[in-house]
Amino acid sequence: MAQMSKRERVLRTTNLQETDRVPVYDILDNDAAIEHYAEMPLTVENGDRVKGRAIGRCLDATRMPRGPQPARTWTDERGFGYEGERWTLWITDRPWENEAGMIEWIKREIQRTNEQVFDDAYRDQFYASMDRFQGYFGDDTVQIVESGVGLTEMYWWLDWEAFSYLIADDPGLVEEWLESRTQAEIRRAHCIGDPEQIPIALTYDDIAYKNTTLVSPRWLRRYWVPRLTRLVAAWHEQGCKCLFHSDGNLYPVLDDLVGAGIDGLNPIEVAAGMTVRDVRQRHPHLFLTGGVDVSELLARGTPEQVYAACKENIEATDGIGYFLGSSTELDWEIPAENIIAMIDAAWDTAH
Repeated sequence: MAQMSKRERVLRTTNLQETDRVPVYDILDNDAAIEHYAEMPLTVENGDRVKGRAIGRCLDATRMPRGPQPARTWTDERGFGYEGERWTLWITDRPWENEAGMIEWIKREIQRTNEQVFDDAYRDQFYASMDRFQGYFGDDTVQIVESGVGLTEMYWWLDWEAFSYLIADDPGLVEEWLESRTQAEIRRAHCIGDPEQIPIALTYDDIAYKNTTLVSPRWLRRYWVPRLTRLVAAWHEQGCKCLFHSDGNLYPVLDDLVGAGIDGLNPIEVAAGMTVRDVRQRHPHLFLTGGVDVSELLARGTPEQVYAACKENIEATDGIGYFLGSSTELDWEIPAENIIAMIDAAWDTAH
């Protein structure tokens, strides 16, 4: 088979069509692997350019293409204080002192979200950023754009304890907040949605952990799944496919996700009991991404073990409709030789 461009390989994979080789989709946040593929030293100053060069040399599709960030502290427009360094950040301060202050903040946030505008200026700035990274890749590596239903940020901003109490004490406020966030994201999808620029949108919320869902499947079906359905429909109206992302064990709501209209699933967390083979057997029409365990295998296994696990996933799908990749991201704790082994496993399927 003739060699395909990355874009052609990616699009054919999302349509469950044969390709010249299995494509690779992942987030590349590993200094040593970046330097290996870029053949250049990585610094904070040159991070976007060097990481982009590495992505162009080893991945077919990616997201979060920014390089490492300097150590810093800051406060955002919502009043949250943060600390961050290189590949991660965390909340240090929240803009309230008690529960009453939190409730008032949420009400202001709902109003702010309802008034959020996505116009031509937003679209132009968004695509200018995508074009900049595309230039660093130096080819047609596909950028997958994140598009959340809205739940993840809600519990992250509040913290899980406060959010859990809020669900119990004021479910109406939680629903109003989630609805405002979903409506805003639908407006954003209609603003930037373009299958030529964004063939795949990553609809997401982290709704599960190792054993089951973070909140009850019943709550998700009542409040969250209908909003995912509307967001997926908005992207489909723009001609874009939807790859759904959540870590954890999604089996309790997997049929609901499929019913919402998703086209693909990511990242298929092996440590949570999910496997590429099983998901393919349950829902053969989905394209799948990930499924190479990052918790133990990539972090602590040998290159030979990584390669074998990759080949098992490829065989489970016959190499059709499957993007090889980690079960979360290629982070800074993975030995570079294991990342290389994973990518080699995809390249070795070339025919």
